[in-house]
Amino acid sequence: MFNIDYELNEKIHAIIINPYLSLEELNANCDLIQKYNIRNVSTSLNFLSPIKDALNNHKVNINTLISYPLADLPLDFIDEFVCYAKDNGASGIEYIPNFLKLSKNDLNSFASEIESINASELPVTIIINKTKLDKELFEKAIEISLELGITNFQFGDGFGAAISKVDIVEILKFIGNQNSIKVVGSIKTLTQVVDLFDSGIDCIGTSNFNEIFKEIRLI
Repeated sequence: MFNIDYELNEKIHAIIINPYLSLEELNANCDLIQKYNIRNVSTSLNFLSPIKDALNNHKVNINTLISYPLADLPLDFIDEFVCYAKDNGASGIEYIPNFLKLSKNDLNSFASEIESINASELPVTIIINKTKLDKELFEKAIEISLELGITNFQFGDGFGAAISKVDIVEILKFIGNQNSIKVVGSIKTLTQVVDLFDSGIDCIGTSNFNEIFKEIRLI
């Protein structure tokens, strides 16, 4: 079992992306992040500054989602979005590349996007939903990312069913233990969290962090 007082607060990443949150609800989420001493947050560009201000005295990495969830950000705008994120205090970038380019075998354009993001000097996490890609495209996306120096991967985008243990085994075989693996999607209970960590992944992301930490506090 994990060191509940220390390790899980780093391994469980809070996701705050609901565009309908009021300022009061956003601040309530930030209070929970401080209450549970959560060290990593994933959020939108829209929420970046308010969360940064609310967590000003709390040591936390705030990672910003770019081109999420539709992978529809034109290459010409990537640098501007990344600069905005950096200027507003982002600790890292979480990015969905354009898989349509990959399916069209436009490997150079697909790689150029990732290169542009990776040039930001912020840690970059590439988001891939394994269940939505065939095996060839899935492996090609990872191969290109690894060749470009990407070491952080997120599997799952919050849409669809939770990732299976079979998929995690395949991912670990393909990526290896030297890279960081984050899993997102339909993670709502402490049992799910522990099972995922037991399977060998490094961290999880969830918007249900309050419910999970409530369970932890009961142990």
